Amino acid sequence: MTTGTETRRPLLTPASLVTITRQTELYEARIPLGTISLVGGFAGEGKSSWLIHVTALATRGLLDGDLKGTPVTALWVNIEDDPGRVQVPRLTAAGADLDKVFFLGMSSTVDEVTRETTPTLPLDIDAFREALIESGARLLVLDPASSLMSGDLNKREDARRSLDALSTLAQEMDVAIVLVLHLAKGRGRASEKISGSHALRDAVRSVILIARDDETDQRIITINKANYGPHTGRSWAFEMVDAEVRSVDGETLHIGRVVDLGETDITVDSIINREQASDDAEEDRNDSERWLIGYLEDHGGSAPAGDIRKAAIARFSRTLGTLV
Repeated sequence: MTTGTETRRPLLTPASLVTITRQTELYEARIPLGTISLVGGFAGEGKSSWLIHVTALATRGLLDGDLKGTPVTALWVNIEDDPGRVQVPRLTAAGADLDKVFFLGMSSTVDEVTRETTPTLPLDIDAFREALIESGARLLVLDPASSLMSGDLNKREDARRSLDALSTLAQEMDVAIVLVLHLAKGRGRASEKISGSHALRDAVRSVILIARDDETDQRIITINKANYGPHTGRSWAFEMVDAEVRSVDGETLHIGRVVDLGETDITVDSIINREQASDDAEEDRNDSERWLIGYLEDHGGSAPAGDIRKAAIARFSRTLGTLV
């Protein structure tokens, strides 16, 4: 067998020969075309529901963006939710054109035995390309993306293998690819909580974060990263309302449906840090209560207020000293 030797040479392109073009968008200020976007949020706080809503609007040509007025076909890869019990009811409640939504799986044949399996990246990138060409889809949603990417997503090299393949595909086919990922709990910047390597956030061109506001029960969408416009920091709100959908046997199903509420000054970062600050305060109160109960028990159930105050000050001073 003869093997070839690769010869690599530089290619120089004068900037004067590069045509200036405008970045096109599937969803204005949120999801660009021809590249990858990331939607992150805590479990159960509306990531998939919002993307179902976006999909429904796109299939009817109602999505604000460069394709408004043109019904768009969408491909979904979702391995956590059953299409018949979850996805199609949600799409129906959102008013989607179901003929323009496809669920993408893989057919694998080994030793003449064929079975259905889950797509894997980057192994099946050619199959994704074939599916996009066959369906004519302009939106591809991977939910959750972490279950479809091979290797350890906490390792930059593993994450980049899948991301580079997807980025090339998005540019080649001029489609919007959306990765759905979970956020880790804890206080701090929401973007730092995206599961997996920082390569995930670095490689995508748009990062959208979603969180539920406990004070209003509204869901907040914040643009955490926007490479193609001055949209970073913008936020929108939506709420979940009940919608009724009929099953094949005539049973009434109650499905959550998204209702847009417009722009808001509240951000996902402010919600996360507010909730964490509340949790910290509650923990401090619980710790103080436990100390006071223990002190009183040690002193027969009661003690002068002045003695309690002195003991509390001494305790605080000792605690502060261990932190300094």
